[in-house]
Amino acid sequence: MEGFFSVFTIELVNSGIRLATPIILAGLGGALCNKSGVLNLALESKMLLGAFIGIVSAFYLGNSYLGLLVAMAAGGILGALFAFLYHRYEVDLVILAIAFNLIILELTVYVMRVMFGNVGSWSDPSIVRIPDFEIPLIKSIPVIGGILSGYNIIVYFSWFAAIILYIVLYKMKFGRHIRAVGENKEAAETVGINARMIQTLALVLSGMLAALGGAFLSIGHLKLFTRNMSNGRGWIAIAAALFGANHPIGTFFAGFFFGITEAFAVRIQNVTDLPPNLIELLPHFATLLILVFIALRDKIKESMARGRFRAKLRAESTEAVKEISAS
Repeated sequence: MEGFFSVFTIELVNSGIRLATPIILAGLGGALCNKSGVLNLALESKMLLGAFIGIVSAFYLGNSYLGLLVAMAAGGILGALFAFLYHRYEVDLVILAIAFNLIILELTVYVMRVMFGNVGSWSDPSIVRIPDFEIPLIKSIPVIGGILSGYNIIVYFSWFAAIILYIVLYKMKFGRHIRAVGENKEAAETVGINARMIQTLALVLSGMLAALGGAFLSIGHLKLFTRNMSNGRGWIAIAAALFGANHPIGTFFAGFFFGITEAFAVRIQNVTDLPPNLIELLPHFATLLILVFIALRDKIKESMARGRFRAKLRAESTEAVKEISAS
């Protein structure tokens, strides 16, 4: 039992923050799309594409930071293609997302085999991982410094991205337009809002964020690319967005929860005799529980709304009967 509780350390939080980063970035993109009224289930493909393009670009350009930019551009282009097919040809969003996820998965394996002769994984000694850095002053604060300092720029960007997205959605006019399109597209268009443009922009930004999350896996956290490197994190990001009620701050903490769950699953293997395959299911099991919770939460909200509506009708009926009786 003592070995079990020894898992809960600052190092667990550090690992959880790092593992949460790609989920947070992709989850923010998913939340933005949901707010604009378009379902984006292709986060997995955009994250995987970002992981592959990021490390390949870092290898050929000799600069990992340029690799990040190229990965984000590739994710944005994939998001634009997604928007084009959806708006131009009205392809079903679910079918389109499944097609993207399957195509990118096999395409990355094929290109890796053609370019580098590898199928399972690929790396090169010349590739430099995005370095971590300490934050002055904060690093010297006991406990807090150990938790908040010592990450790379992608981790800190995910924190600021949540804050920026919150400001855009809830403090700016453009954010009100995004939410208006998501709540009622037709009504938004009648007042002059370009719903197609807003949804396209949301898909492009979502692709860029998810691709950056994927690039974090290949050149920000590790220094290699493996087949199906995203490993379901895109789907977990979708659950994080829903669990966070599509709110940037809520999505951030939901992503952090999933990151801690994954870090816990990795570390608990060292202190228990449970089969590794069973422990690896822990993050996905947590995702399943969260989805069940989301479904129950929505049903409760719907039931409460119906109750308030019935109460209002009864009050109005009672008032009408009193007026009739008085007359």
